[in-house]
Amino acid sequence: MREEYRQRLISEYRYAVTKMQEASLPARKLFYFSVFFGEAQRILNWEWDTDLALIYTITRYVHVQLNGSWGEFIKQPELLPIDWNVVIDKLTQAASDLTTYLDKSSNQDNKEVLCTMLGQFAEIAYSVSGNGSYLYDKGFLKL
Repeated sequence: MREEYRQRLISEYRYAVTKMQEASLPARKLFYFSVFFGEAQRILNWEWDTDLALIYTITRYVHVQLNGSWGEFIKQPELLPIDWNVVIDKLTQAASDLTTYLDKSSNQDNKEVLCTMLGQFAEIAYSVSGNGSYLYDKGFLKL
């Protein structure tokens, strides 16, 4: 990806992470997290990048999954045996880690690190699904 786009992405991600860290409400943190797939999509409209498409896809999925589960949690907090504070803290940390990864230009060719990070996002999203919260409750899935 062109350096100007990478810098724009990093700048937007930094802002979103800062706002996520400052926000006290999980829904507000999710709002700022939406920058991760939103900005990725904007840049994809200007220049195709496979890694960025992967970031877009995973972060959008995470947002949809967490947003939907959060809505259900608000209606029936006893439904999922999951600690939302842990989920949101892990999401904020994963967002920060991804931003740091993108900021270090030497990481750009390390696909294994990127895949591991995106795997952490997938685990966060899966933890609030029905089966994921069951596995979390059993201690099989740890965040």
